[in-house]
Amino acid sequence: MYTYTMTFVSEQPIGLPKEVISRHDVVKSAVVEKLAIHEFELADFNWTGAYSFDNSLSYLQEPYRLKCVVELRVRLDDTILKDKEAIYQRCLEALNRQEVILKYSRYINEPAQNEKCLISFDLNTAA
Repeated sequence: MYTYTMTFVSEQPIGLPKEVISRHDVVKSAVVEKLAIHEFELADFNWTGAYSFDNSLSYLQEPYRLKCVVELRVRLDDTILKDKEAIYQRCLEALNRQEVILKYSRYINEPAQNEKCLISFDLNTAA
């Protein structure tokens, strides 16, 4: 298995108050809920060795009209990579089994009514 970084995007805001945006349990629950119903769309996946943080930031800029980007770094095998639904299920499994932890989560402030959120989960080395 190799480590890949999945990038999920949504035109909808994450819907969390600023006071809790850095709490792992709250953010994870919101992401799991939205990922399970495909409110987050799989926009990209990259072998982590070739991944750049700028990839995710670019989704929050023009011409995109996205409100939330979630990076999720997980181990995938070749069979999972061939099926989009399998990628969703593997990411949900990683979140639910504590295989990943919240690396960072923050709002990127523009005008207050147009806040955008960037969330990143990384491998939990203790898992």
